[in-house]
Amino acid sequence: MNHDISERPYLPLKTHPIETGNYFIGTKEVRKMYKNIKQWIENRAPGGIAYGRPRLGKTWAISYLEKELPLDFGEQLPILKFKCNQNSRINENTFYEELLLQFGHDLPYSGRKTMKNERLNKYLQEKAEQAGSRRIIMFIDDAQRLVALQYNVLMDIYNFLKENGISMTAILVGQEELKHVRSGFIAAKMGQIVGRFMVHEYKFSGVKTREELLTCLNGYDSLSEYPTNSGWSFTRYYFPDAYDQGFRLENCIDDLFSTIENIRKEKGVQKSLEIPMQYLTLTIEYVFKKYGVQGKNVPHLSTVHWLDALGKSGYIENEIFNDLL
Repeated sequence: MNHDISERPYLPLKTHPIETGNYFIGTKEVRKMYKNIKQWIENRAPGGIAYGRPRLGKTWAISYLEKELPLDFGEQLPILKFKCNQNSRINENTFYEELLLQFGHDLPYSGRKTMKNERLNKYLQEKAEQAGSRRIIMFIDDAQRLVALQYNVLMDIYNFLKENGISMTAILVGQEELKHVRSGFIAAKMGQIVGRFMVHEYKFSGVKTREELLTCLNGYDSLSEYPTNSGWSFTRYYFPDAYDQGFRLENCIDDLFSTIENIRKEKGVQKSLEIPMQYLTLTIEYVFKKYGVQGKNVPHLSTVHWLDALGKSGYIENEIFNDLL
């Protein structure tokens, strides 16, 4: 029986999460990361590092942590994000300004450095006290760009909050270079930085196994839904006819996994399989848009479609480049 497309929820053009990229599909890796970082926070650890090669989904994982941590530590848990920019003019004054700006303070630039320092400390103190948790969670993305001066500022912030009965946990998220930065601090006998923010570590991985890939595909079938409470998973929305007849994206696991293995073999990629989430989501989004009901509306997906999508995502080129490193 053909699905009546008019039953699909009406959405303005290009607003579905598959179009905007504004959605999250949980993976076993992200849940594992969450378990580790949750333990750091429970222990009121000052910080830890989470690192991995580019485009594995670290920023994606931060979004998941932002969503899940309040369920365990209270809805008002203050979670602040700071993204490190490449900056050749780093000094304490500009760093305080960047922190105030990205944390949402209304007056990031006003006054002297000491005033910005005090303003930031009080701002964080008020957030923790208003929440009642007496905790501050700080995510620092691209943390491999931080330099010693910035770590010293973070230590001052930590010490101020601690003196006022507030625990701060800084989660430093970055590329594998972040681990080398830690080694450099150890060699330079800057143990105060390592001891404060880098004792704990978590190495982030991409999708490595068939089982992990299956979990991701299942997320589009049954753990996604838009609009909320509509009953329309992403797979159903883009393949309504096939979905009514029992099709699920997880049915494609063998075709997709074998296509990935074969293309890696064909291109001579030697490194162990590790699919970055960025390329996996781009591949699936392409299949939905190109071959779903709003595209070619194919009756079923085959290796031909997956090979096309993998090529368009940039995954193959990325694996060839990564193999050379």
